[in-house]
Amino acid sequence: MWKIFFTYRDKSKCTVKGKGIITPELAVKYYYRYGLYAAESIYQQYPKKDHEPVPLEEKMRELGVDATEMKTAVLQAETLLDRMQEKGE
Repeated sequence: MWKIFFTYRDKSKCTVKGKGIITPELAVKYYYRYGLYAAESIYQQYPKKDHEPVPLEEKMRELGVDATEMKTAVLQAETLLDRMQEKGE
């Protein structure tokens, strides 16, 4: 079992959990849904005694996914979309 703990600037929290071992696809899915704007994203594999908690971005790098690159691309796309919508108004 694993869990990802997302904490936001306003101190709100969100937890996602799954069975087995996390896949790169699931890591990307949850990072995109909940982690882009989180102040902190922590991945925890269970049992805790055998696994240290690590930042989700670090776990994603282990899985072959560059979270920083993904975050930059998404934020650039959102900025472009906002600009396009402003011109259309």
